[in-house]
Formats: sequence, C-alpha cells, structure tokens
Amino acid sequence: MEQPGRVVVIGAGLGGLRTVESLRRRGYSGRIALLGAERHLPYDRPPLSKHVLRGERDVSWLRSADDVTALDVSLHLDTPATGLSVDRRTVNTASGSHAFDVAVIATGALPRRLVGMDAQVLRTLDDAYALRAALHAGSRLAVVGAGLIGCEVAASARAMGVEVTLLDVLPAPATRVLGSRVGRILGALHARHGVQLRLGVGLAGSEPGRVLLDDGSIVEADAVLQSIGVTPDIAWLRGSELNLNDGVMCDAGGRAAPGVFAVGDVANWAGHRHEHWTSVGTQADHVAAQILGQDSAATDVAYWWSDQYDLKLQGLGRPAPDDDVEVRAWGPRARTVAVYSRNGRLTGLVGFSASSAIMRLRSDVAAGTDVQKILERFTEPMPHDSSAPSADTPDLIATPVATQSRPFNSRNRATPDFRAKSS
Repeated sequence: MEQPGRVVVIGAGLGGLRTVESLRRRGYSGRIALLGAERHLPYDRPPLSKHVLRGERDVSWLRSADDVTALDVSLHLDTPATGLSVDRRTVNTASGSHAFDVAVIATGALPRRLVGMDAQVLRTLDDAYALRAALHAGSRLAVVGAGLIGCEVAASARAMGVEVTLLDVLPAPATRVLGSRVGRILGALHARHGVQLRLGVGLAGSEPGRVLLDDGSIVEADAVLQSIGVTPDIAWLRGSELNLNDGVMCDAGGRAAPGVFAVGDVANWAGHRHEHWTSVGTQADHVAAQILGQDSAATDVAYWWSDQYDLKLQGLGRPAPDDDVEVRAWGPRARTVAVYSRNGRLTGLVGFSASSAIMRLRSDVAAGTDVQKILERFTEPMPHDSSAPSADTPDLIATPVATQSRPFNSRNRATPDFRAKSS
C-alpha cells in the first residue's frame, strides 16, 4: 500500500500525540502536521485533579519539545481548528488551511456547563491553575457533580485543608460508573474525610458565593466547580460532511469517512465513546495501522482508575445499567471488590485498592466468564453489618451489603437533572 503524502492530526492531546508516535513507529515517513488548540505542549490530564491541583508537582509533559521535534512533525500550538472539508481535503484554522491526504480528529471533549451558573470547570492545565489559585486552607469549595473527577477534586481539596461540599442529583457518588450500591461505599469514604455530601438534590440557581438547591437549602462557597461530565468537541465540524451525533461517528475501526479517522473522547466507534485514558493509545495505534495498511487488533477491555485519598479505584469492563452486582471482600485484608454480571456472565469489576484481584481477571471480563466461577475466587459476601474499615484502606467504610444480587442501578445512565449546555 502506498503511504499517504501528508497526514494532519487535529488535537495535540494524548490521542493526537499517540497517533503521531504510532505512525512513526510503524514506519511512516511522510509529512505530519499536529494542530493543538492549547498553547501548551501535550501533557497528561489525569494529574490535573490530583497532584497538579494540590501543587505537589507541576504538569507532566507527555513529550518534551526536543522529543516532539524528533518525531519530525510540524507542530502548531494555540491553533484551534475551525472547520474541515472531507471533499476538499482541508482543515481550516484562524491562521490558514492545511491540506491533507489523511486526517485524524483527536480534539477530545469539552466540559458541560450549567446555564446561568458562574463557576469554574476542570479540563485543561490552565483550568487546574485557576482552580488551585482559588483554594486555600479554610476556604469553601462546592463541587457540582459527584462523578470521578468531582470526587478526585473533593479529595484533593480536603488534602489542602479546604471545606468541601459535594453535590449531585443522583443518590451516591460516581453512580454512572459504579452504580448506587457501590457508590455509597465511595460516599462513605468521602464522608469519613470530612466532605459534606448533598446527594439526591438538584440545583435551583446560584448567586455570588452561594449555590441554591431545589430543596430550599443554600450552600455557601468561596469557589464553585462544575463537574457534570463532558461533551465531544465537534461544533467546529459542522458542515464537514461527517456524521456527527454523540461524537464523530465512525466504524468499528475509527474510520469516519474515506481518509478521515477519529480517536479518543471525540470519537464514537460503532456506537461507543471510550473516555478512558488507556483506550486512547489502543485506538491511536489501530488507526495508524489502518492508514499504513498494516494489521492491528483494536479490541481491548475498557480500563479506568481513580486516585482518591490513599485509595486507588480500578475498573474493568462496561457494566450496563441493569447488570447485577455482588460486593465481595478479597484477600486477607478484606479489600472491597464489586463484581458485575448479566445473565450469569461477568461484565465488569471494580476494586478498592485491589489491583491484584482486578487486573488478573481482564481476560475473564473479555470472555464473559461464568460469574459464579469468579465469585468463588473471593471470600464470602460482605455481611449486612459490614462497617469495619479495611486494613489497607483505613478510611473506607463499607456500607451494609445484602448477599443477594441486585440491579447495578436502574438510573445509571440517566441524564442529570441539571440544565446543562456545552461550552
């Protein structure tokens, strides 16, 4: 297969950089242009809500300037794309257009924003710096949205001595990822660390220094963070001849149109968007292989992690809203593991500082192993009165758990009762 003469990668984050790296590693010798909307070199986003926010370390660059130069790529920072034409094979920016033989869209996602609320968001390095500047010991932070990022910010802020209130319309933190049953365990962890939880309540409005809730109560705050999820960054692609819905609609291999691919948070591969850090590298390498006519397997088991306090949550698979869940204790220190299943087949796992238990079952998640065989590898289900903290996670209080399987959470994928708009 003849190599394309010029590849333009739109988005200089993890997905864009990994695409460039994979192309070069696989032997591509043509021209590559990498367009980035931000002024920064590619950096790692997960530390923004943790080490960077707490000021413990500065940004983690994915590549130094010299490393990027070594990739023989034409790098254009602070250059957001404004349009793309599949027919004319061009990408437009405010400073001009870039012709391509192949384009890879990797513009990621933008934080959702609440209508009428003057609050901060956390998606970029500059966002993290701005939020850090607003926090200090004794200040008050209201986090609207108790997903994984909201929970990570809450944990970091408590470590900084900030008073934190965590709000969500759903009954437990991270319900969309963990389900309400396992989410309550996470909620107990935050409560143990002094976070004020206001769950199952919606917003009525906001005023300077105050968040108004629909139960009539008021949360006083010196800073407010909106953390209600993201939306794919696709507004600039209107009129591009691409199919846009929940992201750039692609086939199972990331192809959106002849010679146009998408990877990362902006990409919808065969009806699924993969918003986790580890999925991006797999997608980028698969797309690079397709561009060069090489073999590559794009299949991978979804994996995510979240660091909160001294605890590491890890998850495998994509449990559905009505999947069953069993919560078990694993190992001599009774680390918490949640096992998700459908029709008796394993669909996912979540572990609380239980890496050895989780990661060794990756192939079982991929194969959909009989869940009873998985459960037999763990100790007995947590008893109804299980409230003793784990030795390895001393601040984790397990909420009472029944031994019978229950639905994962019927509201798991429901849209939050917030009036939200994309930024």
